[in-house]
Amino acid sequence: MLKKTTRKNGYVLLVLLIGIVILAMLYMIDLTAMFGPKGTIDIYAERPWFEEKRLLSEKDFPIKQTGKKGKVVIKDETVLAGAVQRDGENRGDVKITIDPNGKAYGQWNCAYQYPDSNYAISAELVGNIDPTKIYEDKTGTNKQLLYFITKGKCQQIKTDIKTNNQWTSEEVIYIVGWIQKNYSASGKLFLMTEDGGNAEYDWQTK
Repeated sequence: MLKKTTRKNGYVLLVLLIGIVILAMLYMIDLTAMFGPKGTIDIYAERPWFEEKRLLSEKDFPIKQTGKKGKVVIKDETVLAGAVQRDGENRGDVKITIDPNGKAYGQWNCAYQYPDSNYAISAELVGNIDPTKIYEDKTGTNKQLLYFITKGKCQQIKTDIKTNNQWTSEEVIYIVGWIQKNYSASGKLFLMTEDGGNAEYDWQTK
């Protein structure tokens, strides 16, 4: 009787250990999907798809801007015109218009060749500023910078140079950025892909 009980307890422990291992593996897979492989996690990286709660509805305007701690305030219509780059290559221009009530409207237009195809990209986005978010990087915080987030749809037309065949696709796009006291700005552009990944671009006002 003792041997049967011991054997049964052994099976239970084995099942529990297998369950723990499986849960641990699933946990690590989930972290990798969010942040990338172990050793490449950047807690300061922009991930606007996790911050859609910052995108406001019509009832939330106008956004309260107090200017506390020297935070940038949008008093008049402000236009941010910037150049977009990816891996050092030019990828068109962005234009972000921000109203005094805090609403933001974005555009991205881009045309380039790579390697045997021509690409034409256009996007329209909407969003808003968010004075509650504080800029932070490895060197510390800067409470003066003003954050904005926009989301929209991006249409991409790919044309094969040799055959002239075309393929059209539409993806979700985010443009986020930080506005400085002199109303220059810089940030990120993310073009989401069907497999759940994204293409990341940098932009900066000219």
